[in-house]
Amino acid sequence: MKDIKQVSFPYKGEILQGTIKRMNKKTVTVETSTLTFRVPYSLLTPKMKPPKQKPKQSAREWSSSQTGDYEKSQNTAIQLIPNRNAKILHIAVKFLAEALKNGDEEAIKEYSNETVAELNRIYKLPQLSVYTGGKRRLTRRGGQYYGVYKSRGEEVKRHSISVYSRTAKTQKYVAPKTFLRTLIHEWGHHYDKYKLKISNTYHTKGFYDRIKTIYTELKKPLD
Repeated sequence: MKDIKQVSFPYKGEILQGTIKRMNKKTVTVETSTLTFRVPYSLLTPKMKPPKQKPKQSAREWSSSQTGDYEKSQNTAIQLIPNRNAKILHIAVKFLAEALKNGDEEAIKEYSNETVAELNRIYKLPQLSVYTGGKRRLTRRGGQYYGVYKSRGEEVKRHSISVYSRTAKTQKYVAPKTFLRTLIHEWGHHYDKYKLKISNTYHTKGFYDRIKTIYTELKKPLD
């Protein structure tokens, strides 16, 4: 079938001839001397058959540890932030918002680190660095990478959070609530890894519920 380049087909009482340009499951795109047509396989001369559908890949089997991690992420709630700690976080978030509005890169990094450091103290997690700045990178599908939680090192794992402070297309500074939500999202992976002790931090409903609990409290100064 791949060797066939020239085909003919009926069109309004005439027989047209053309060159095959593209094939899909139902039709063939044929280019004539004047127009381009999408022709069903049944009308082509010589006869052609649609390409065989690729067999669907079977779903990846999960190990028992992966299944356990997923269920723990799905079913575990997070404790509310105590009021005394919430006041400290509200101050850091307020200054973070001002830094974003003013485009102050040093202050953005400083108050991002303060926010995450306080959350780690509250929930007794290892401290980690937060890197900010730069513009978001575009994904292949046209979306944007907002931030990332990274692991570095082999014997001694060192983790960090990176959050882009400017948008990919306009390079404007990210809105404070959006930046804060991204920061909490990446911290959520840190929480899952060390508090829940799961190696795979899935985006389960439980994960998003935990993020929402923290974000709802931290964004109060911005409402």
